Amino acid sequence: MITAALAILLSQAHAAKVPFSGEGHAYHPVFSPDGKYVAFEVNRYEGKIELFIARVDGDRADAAAKVTLPSGSSFEGDTVTVNPVWVPEGGVVFEGSNAGGTYRLYFGLPGGGAASEMVKPTEVDGHLTFPTVSPDGKNLGFVAKKTGNGDVRIRNTSTGKISHVTQTEGSESFPVFSPNGKEMLYSRKSENTEDLFAMDLRTEAERRLAGGSGDQTRPAYAAEGRVVFFDSTRDDGHWDVVVIDGEGKGRTVLGEDIRLPLRGRPALSADGEWVAYGFDAPTKADRLVLARVDGTKKVEIKTDQSACGEPALTDVKGRTVLAYTALPTSGSEWRFLMLRDVTDQLK
Repeated sequence: MITAALAILLSQAHAAKVPFSGEGHAYHPVFSPDGKYVAFEVNRYEGKIELFIARVDGDRADAAAKVTLPSGSSFEGDTVTVNPVWVPEGGVVFEGSNAGGTYRLYFGLPGGGAASEMVKPTEVDGHLTFPTVSPDGKNLGFVAKKTGNGDVRIRNTSTGKISHVTQTEGSESFPVFSPNGKEMLYSRKSENTEDLFAMDLRTEAERRLAGGSGDQTRPAYAAEGRVVFFDSTRDDGHWDVVVIDGEGKGRTVLGEDIRLPLRGRPALSADGEWVAYGFDAPTKADRLVLARVDGTKKVEIKTDQSACGEPALTDVKGRTVLAYTALPTSGSEWRFLMLRDVTDQLK
């Protein structure tokens, strides 16, 4: 476990704002695999959330373009477009709906324009949420509500075949493919707790990685087969960032009392060696921390903003860029999306 004896490096430097049209709170940034784009949500309130994609060059970004749902009577009025995940070839799969309507999965490209539906109602009807794409782009995972519970399904993008992966009385969420595409992580809500599971997709053999009191949720694969997730075991209502190995052992707390992202998983660097998080405490609201997942080092990044959270990391041309959302210390009531080069702080 990381101890107080480890040095915390302080850094304060310039961060650039990602421009988008109109007003609203920016949330949930997700970098493309090549680091050339960042997708994010803008909550306009009154039932409207819009998805934007901005082209980025290091810690600078062009004006973001809005991704819209297909035109037609079924999407009149306010819409909700959230939870983007990038495909290897470019573009995002995301959840879309009328405000208060049925969520379906859509695919949109950088540059804006109307998206296209990924899974037709004739294939699987009802709510479709939590999209995830295999690293080779050959499979789309998601959670379907058709059975009354949230079950994980996988669609082969070439054949269109859909596999019903989990069929339990619990409700699954946050599925994610392993780097080699042969395994999947997800959480399952059962009664009053949420536990983490891993499934071998070749045999559909399932094993529990983390459970017990509180919730263990939003898993992500890190370096050397580790799994990073959010955990409320220590104190209900207070969240920690925790890492375990691929068998559920070697539990290490990387950060306590963190600011839980609205929808995001733990923010890992491209090599899986670092995880970023913000704090829930107002006294630490102007900073974020990058922690090595092996527990050996923490780097504190101080900012000129407040309520810092929703981090994301990317690596481009040997540089590490941190995205995060925050409130200015003065002059605005809206959360902005910021970009900052943190390469030198991680050396």
